Amino acid sequence: MKTFHLVIFATIAGSLSAQDAVSNADLARKLDLILNKVDSLEKRVNAIEGKGTKTPAPAIAVTPAPAPRPVAQPAPRRVPAQPAIPQRPQEKKSFFQKLKQELKSDEARDSGPWTNPDTWSKISNSMTDLEVRRTLGNPTKIKNSINPRIDRVYRYEGDLDADGVEEKGVVNFQRGRVISFESPFK
Repeated sequence: MKTFHLVIFATIAGSLSAQDAVSNADLARKLDLILNKVDSLEKRVNAIEGKGTKTPAPAIAVTPAPAPRPVAQPAPRRVPAQPAIPQRPQEKKSFFQKLKQELKSDEARDSGPWTNPDTWSKISNSMTDLEVRRTLGNPTKIKNSINPRIDRVYRYEGDLDADGVEEKGVVNFQRGRVISFESPFK
């Protein structure tokens, strides 16, 4: 508790030194209030912990708990065998190409709402580029066009069905509005 008093006193002294004009009487009054609070808190803590009683608490004999019995481990589950990687070079190459296409397809399908045919049905002419981004997500490519009728082109590209051919959706803008678009789902 002595450290508690020191911490409180140091805190008070630090806060009071920051004030410009404080009289000794004010300091003494504040210190008395704080000490009274600390005394009342100490009494409450002692009452809760039982330290304020005159009779000591009876000693309680502590017996060690019995050691836990080992629990039988369940038999390991049999996991079905995974398809093995083919050993022949041609089959191995084909296997890894298919795996690569599947991974690319998964990545493309996770790239945004543009991979869903329903979102393309919501696109219409005269939508702003912000509305298109809210509907389809961020495009995979944004290009400026050399065509005088088209200012900017949003391209949504990715192999969605893992067939090795990238599906492409295109949205053409002029003055920030859609003038034409082509869905990757034809």
